[in-house]
Amino acid sequence: MDFVLGLPRTQRGSDSIFVVVVDRFIPCKKTSDAIDVAQLYFRDVYLLHCLPASIVSDRDTRFVSHFWRSLWRMVNTQLKFSSANHPQTDGKTKVVNCSLGNLLLSLVGDHPKAWDHKLPQVEFAHNHEVNRSTGFPPFRVVYGLSPRGPLDLLALPSKVQPHATAADFVSQLAQIHTATHDRLVASIPAYKTSVEQRRCAVEFDVGDFVWAILTKDRFPAHEYSKLAAKKIGPV
Repeated sequence: MDFVLGLPRTQRGSDSIFVVVVDRFIPCKKTSDAIDVAQLYFRDVYLLHCLPASIVSDRDTRFVSHFWRSLWRMVNTQLKFSSANHPQTDGKTKVVNCSLGNLLLSLVGDHPKAWDHKLPQVEFAHNHEVNRSTGFPPFRVVYGLSPRGPLDLLALPSKVQPHATAADFVSQLAQIHTATHDRLVASIPAYKTSVEQRRCAVEFDVGDFVWAILTKDRFPAHEYSKLAAKKIGPV
């Protein structure tokens, strides 16, 4: 765990990023205390990755506080701290922070104060990229597969000749989709004609009785119900 500090303050008041190397990037505030950080972890990380066996971090005041030590001692999680003389203890997080900064810089453009809106894209790109050390993207390591990215949805040219049966299957599927679309478009006029045959122009005179349809705003407070009758009359 680590923090990326000194970012422009966003409209939501975030000016820092809480980095958890699983890998999650969570917007936060520089003034967030140990309780706030713990809540961020259990809200955004715990539900996906459960409790950690150990946590590696620097000696930030939040990570050495009595609350933080007591919390993780109660759930049997070991805390491992780096020191100023041996920062390589937390080297993995420092490398992630560097990558995070580069990705944000390339995406925010002329809107640096909107970096929190780009953070989900940055997190996806980071977890989708192959790690040089492991040879796998983080998604593959954690979930056993890599989800589709934007490039996977593009029709890129391929030098590999497709299997004939597979090509026929895809062609037939495309034909079915085209035929279905054409039939739906052709059926619209028929439906329109059928409905209009049951419609007639009605003109009312003063003194005629009619049914009145009530909208939600016409009901008294706390009396509206989706199952209540919506028509009154004749009036």
